[in-house]
Amino acid sequence: MIQTKIALLFGGISGEHIISIRSSYFIFNTIDRDKFQICPVYIDQTGKFWIPKGKDPVYPDPTGKTEAEFLKEFSSQNQISEPQSAAALLDFGFSAAFLGLHGGAGEDGRIQGFLDVLEIPHTGSGVLASALAMDKYRANLLFQTIGIPVAPFVDLEKGKTDARKTVLNLPFSFPVFIKPTLGGSSVNTGMAKTPEEAMVLVDKIFVSEDRVLIQKLISGTEVSIGVLEKKEGEKRTPFALVPTEIRPKSEFFDFEAKYTKGGSEEITPAPVGEEVTKKLQEYTLKCHEVLGCKGYSRTDFIISDGVPYVLETNTLPGMTGTSLIPQQAKALGIEMKDVFTWLLSIALS
Repeated sequence: MIQTKIALLFGGISGEHIISIRSSYFIFNTIDRDKFQICPVYIDQTGKFWIPKGKDPVYPDPTGKTEAEFLKEFSSQNQISEPQSAAALLDFGFSAAFLGLHGGAGEDGRIQGFLDVLEIPHTGSGVLASALAMDKYRANLLFQTIGIPVAPFVDLEKGKTDARKTVLNLPFSFPVFIKPTLGGSSVNTGMAKTPEEAMVLVDKIFVSEDRVLIQKLISGTEVSIGVLEKKEGEKRTPFALVPTEIRPKSEFFDFEAKYTKGGSEEITPAPVGEEVTKKLQEYTLKCHEVLGCKGYSRTDFIISDGVPYVLETNTLPGMTGTSLIPQQAKALGIEMKDVFTWLLSIALS
C-alpha cells in the first residue's frame, strides 16, 4: 500500500511549546501507519525546523525531559546535524502537514498562512478562523451576535488604552477574570477581586503581550466540549461530542491545573443533565461554525444557574492521550486513529 507522506509539525515558539511536544508524541504514535508515512518536524523555540531525512524517523518519549534534552535526543536519533529554515519543507515532498502545535504562532493563523503560501495542505482551521478564535475579544463579539451567552468583557490595548482608568471604571463589578486577549492554555491568567489586584495582573501581561481581556467572573461549573468533522463524499459533516466537567484542584483551571497530573478532576461525560448537554452541543457547533473552524475545535463554557456562558474556542486543542477531545471521543466509542484519519482526509481534499 502506498502511504501518503505527512509532516507532523510540533514544538513552536509559543508558551505552549512543551505541551505541543507531548500532544504530538501521542499523535505520532496513533496515526494510521497503513495509510500515512509520518515525519515529525520539530520547530525549536527560535523558529528553526529540525527535519529528519530518513524513511523511518524517530520521535523520542518526551516524558520527564526538558526542551533542551528532548531536542538533543531528537536530533541525535534522527541524525540531524543542524536545523533548516521553514522553506525547507518544500524539499521533502510532503502531501500535507498535521499541526501538532498549540498557542501563539502555531494556532493564530500564522503557520496556517505560511503553509498556504507553500501550497502544503494542513489539518485544522484556516487563517481566518484561527486568528478569530485566538482573538478572544473579537470571538466574543461574534458569539454575542448569534445569541450565545457571554460574560461582560472589555479589551485593553497597550499604548492605546488608559488601563488604570478603564479598570477603575469597569461597566461591571468585581471580581473579574483577566487573561491575554491573544493567549492560550491559561498562561498568565488570573482572578482579581479589586482594582489593585487587577492592575498587577494587567501589568504582568503587558510585559509580553499587547492586549488584555477583562471579563466579569462567572461562578459555576466549568465544562469543555469538542466538535469533530467527518468527510462524507465531498461534504464535511461536523458533530458535537459529549461535554467534560473540569474540577480544578486550584482556584480555577489554570496552566498548572491543565497540564499537571492530578491538577484537576475531569469527568466525561459531564453530569450536567440531558437538557444542558444538548444546549452545550448546540452552542459548541454554533461557535465552530460562526468562526469558520475546520476539522475540529473545542469550546470551553461556565454553567451558571443552568445557563452555559462561552469562554473561548480552541482551534488546535490538546491531543495527549488524556486530553479532553480524546476523552470525549472514547466516551462515544470513537477511536483517535480514525479521528486523525478524518482530519488528514479533510486536509488532503
